[in-house]
Amino acid sequence: MPLDLRAILTTVAALLSGILAALALTNPVLRDWAIVASPSEVDRWISSGPTAVGLGAVIAVLACAISQRRGSRRAAWIAIAVGVAVIAIVRAVVPEVASLDLLIALIIVKSVAAGTILGCVVAVSWDRTATKNATLLGVLATFLAIRTFAGGTARMTTSSVGEPSWWLIGATAAAAIACAVTAQAGFRIRKPDSGEIRIALVVITALAIGHRVLGAVIDRQQYASEATAWIVMVLAAGAALALTWIAAYRLGDASGAGGKFLWAATALAAASAPLFVDIAKGSGHWGDLKSPWVLVLFAALPVAVGLRLHKQVPNFVPIAVLVAVPLSELMPFDSAHGVWSIALKIAALGLAAGLLFGSLAPGSLVDATLGLAIPFAAMTFSSIAILTDQLSFPPMMTSIYIQGQLDIDAVSPHGDGGLFGRGIGITVDYVTAQTVGTAILFALIIGFCGAAILRRSHPPVEVSEPTETA
Repeated sequence: MPLDLRAILTTVAALLSGILAALALTNPVLRDWAIVASPSEVDRWISSGPTAVGLGAVIAVLACAISQRRGSRRAAWIAIAVGVAVIAIVRAVVPEVASLDLLIALIIVKSVAAGTILGCVVAVSWDRTATKNATLLGVLATFLAIRTFAGGTARMTTSSVGEPSWWLIGATAAAAIACAVTAQAGFRIRKPDSGEIRIALVVITALAIGHRVLGAVIDRQQYASEATAWIVMVLAAGAALALTWIAAYRLGDASGAGGKFLWAATALAAASAPLFVDIAKGSGHWGDLKSPWVLVLFAALPVAVGLRLHKQVPNFVPIAVLVAVPLSELMPFDSAHGVWSIALKIAALGLAAGLLFGSLAPGSLVDATLGLAIPFAAMTFSSIAILTDQLSFPPMMTSIYIQGQLDIDAVSPHGDGGLFGRGIGITVDYVTAQTVGTAILFALIIGFCGAAILRRSHPPVEVSEPTETA
């Protein structure tokens, strides 16, 4: 069988576009920055990140909808190339930025460009299995692995994971332009079903705003009493699940609709949130692994395996894996937070994500884009994970204590990789009531999502079109 070079090129372009879009949409709060401003200005800058990510998620669905309306694959690839060019401009300008307002504007512009890339690449890749899996692999593996590159920074930046590398920007732009040049005029993007675009846009807007508001409410509980904080977190988690239930009901989960895909994305967001907190605390101290690049393999390979085997594995298996990840926090400190434990958790999430997303991938392009954007925009769960970590951290395990231990281990000739390597012998009882409560809360959130995935499917809610009257 002769090689189809156009198909290979499209698959590579879909993979690179998915990676770049996911990288640009990942914007965790910085732990260190070179900004001298009033507290209110710094708070405004920090809050701009989650807001920009929510906007990017909405733009992703809108870009996919416009691509479907136009139907031109060449136009969609050109839009991707333009989005890459915008990210390249941001990449070039950021090191010279001296204004907080300009930095906030660049964060928003980058997120809009990333959303455009994500929406358009789903539109052009979803009709072929190879390109669809390439997009899923790029987005999911990057979502799980990219935070291992996060760390403090001595200069202004739009994200603590750093700006996209020039080689990724250049390769993605070249692949997108090549796909635009070689696109076949007769092979068009299929038209959307009646009403599905309207429902998807309403749903993603409601989810983005809802998660942003709930996340902000949780963030304000940092200095509240412990009882108040837990009440707010439980109520916020319930509100997020209720909002997701309404959204999934509107989307439907029969005949290729995206209701169950939305639940899978929500479950992944919840399962990964506590792990990302652990990664943030251990970033830059990877012990025996030496480099976070090793953890990229722990994310990418399981996702690829999951996408390959999703037809042979029932859905309750990846759901059980997702539930097990937050419950692993109940293990002893070194076992639950060592570098190998983090690597295994990333691999487990990757396998579960590949199995679920491959099995539940909807036929609707806008619903697929919506689901892929949710892990980045579901800030309710990341805010809960951060706040519960602050509540459950042992008193003696302050940031000053940890940094001191890391510094001692770094200069010691007998160092074994630091706190996140083979351990530094911390004699504290890590499993506290707060730790148990956190594990149970996230397990219940994921279990609720899993129950929604496993129940009987229901058709999407029909949207009645206005009729003309005489």
